[in-house]
Amino acid sequence: MRAREIHAGLQLLDRQVVRVGTGGLVCKVDDLELQGDPPYVSAILAGPLALGPRVGGIPGWVMVQVTRLFRSEEDPQPRRIPMHLVNEIGSAVSVGGEPAEPALERWLRENVISRIPGSGGEGPPYAEPEHATGDAPRISALLGRRVTDVEGTVVGKVADVRLRQDGPLLHGVQNAFRIVGLVVVPERTGKLFGYERGPGGQAPWLVRAVITRWFAGSALVGWDQVDASSARLETPEVRLTVHAGDLAPLTDLYEREPQG
Repeated sequence: MRAREIHAGLQLLDRQVVRVGTGGLVCKVDDLELQGDPPYVSAILAGPLALGPRVGGIPGWVMVQVTRLFRSEEDPQPRRIPMHLVNEIGSAVSVGGEPAEPALERWLRENVISRIPGSGGEGPPYAEPEHATGDAPRISALLGRRVTDVEGTVVGKVADVRLRQDGPLLHGVQNAFRIVGLVVVPERTGKLFGYERGPGGQAPWLVRAVITRWFAGSALVGWDQVDASSARLETPEVRLTVHAGDLAPLTDLYEREPQG
């Protein structure tokens, strides 16, 4: 059976995280932590310390600084939910177990809510929070990076990251999603919504026509086509080991619907 494949930006980032069974809201997927070589997704990162660097610019900087102001740790890090707790990835990301309680919510519960008469004391026990390490790479470090081929010709920019669930076994529960490719689009394009990755399926004919023209030149880069030095996310651009003409079009990801 072929391992499941998803796109990080389209199917994971910014999705709501809910508890299995109850559907209670936990957080949003603000970024993804990477480990290993080749890289695989080890955890969901949430909160302003994950979203701020991804947003970038002055808004992102303000988001991070304000959050650090209210955190008591010496080196505060984003909230971290290990991927082995993920039960399902759909319109929302369902998690089981006991995801760590956000630091700010825990501080409010212990220092404000617990002191209100009739609040029930300190409330139910929570698992000790797990936080990301400061030097762990994040998948957002790939998004938006310029891509050049083996001759230095600009191919485009990274719009999304393709993942396949055939990586290392996480806590004996499930295989990790490892990076197997990059969705690369012309630098002129903006936000993607999924239509550009296949033949258009159920999209109206006018949308299909516009998408086909606007995203002409988009390609799928296999992770084995990425130069090892730039694969470590330490360079301003992603360098390839092949020519731009050797890359597969995005439509190769899907089989066209049968005619008639």
